[in-house]
Amino acid sequence: MKILSSFQAVIVTFWVVAVLAAPASGQTGLEIMKKAKDTHKSQDEQSNVKMILVDPQGNKKERKIVNYAKTDKSDLSKTLMRFLSPRDVENTGLLTWEQKGGDDDQWLYLPAAGRPKRIASSGKKNRFMGTDFSYEDLRLEKLDAYEYKLVGSENIDGKPCFVIEALPKTDREKQDSGYSKRKFWILKDTHFSLKREFYDKTGTLEKIELSLDLKSLGGTLWRANTTEMQDVRKKSKTLLVVENRKLNQGLSDQLFSERELTKGR
Repeated sequence: MKILSSFQAVIVTFWVVAVLAAPASGQTGLEIMKKAKDTHKSQDEQSNVKMILVDPQGNKKERKIVNYAKTDKSDLSKTLMRFLSPRDVENTGLLTWEQKGGDDDQWLYLPAAGRPKRIASSGKKNRFMGTDFSYEDLRLEKLDAYEYKLVGSENIDGKPCFVIEALPKTDREKQDSGYSKRKFWILKDTHFSLKREFYDKTGTLEKIELSLDLKSLGGTLWRANTTEMQDVRKKSKTLLVVENRKLNQGLSDQLFSERELTKGR
């Protein structure tokens, strides 16, 4: 019987540990993220949402919003978010056009201003309307602008997930983003994003987003009926609770225009 030397034994042990620790999905981080994006894309969508802002003392403010989304002929998405109440934010709207390469177009309409204001790339790290979401959090995932690495697997509430680390890839994204990195927990069975973590420029955890009360909409489509964004430093959070949702109604392209943004409901 051949006996391994101490050095050989160390090498074998290191190799075994490395193999056992390595992700075994056979997919890359980018492939998983692309599948997550493609699997849950609808032709168009409308949802009425209750927004709940919770401050560090537990005080709550409620707002009502309506969201519209559509995928155009170029397979790029456009979204419109409009506030319905209360009166101090009524008819405020945010229009987002997805662009190839990662630099989306966004316009904010404040009725008092009378016209839409384009959000500069450098301003997308700012918080949106006093919520715990920044403008960049409200974009669709920009696969061209990030490097995705599969860093392991983890269970959340007993559900197996891929754990993906996302780092800004382009110089523009590194400069404009408020984050040094993000982490995703993607369900292995449905490829739905269950959790996101956001790390500031120093690498410190800043925010955690959770997708709760998941619902199948038929086929491969899943949605979260509640989305919760927590600011772990400020101890505040914002919840988005879907009250009703409609899919594939044939929403007009004109709805996703600056002109419609200023019309209000």
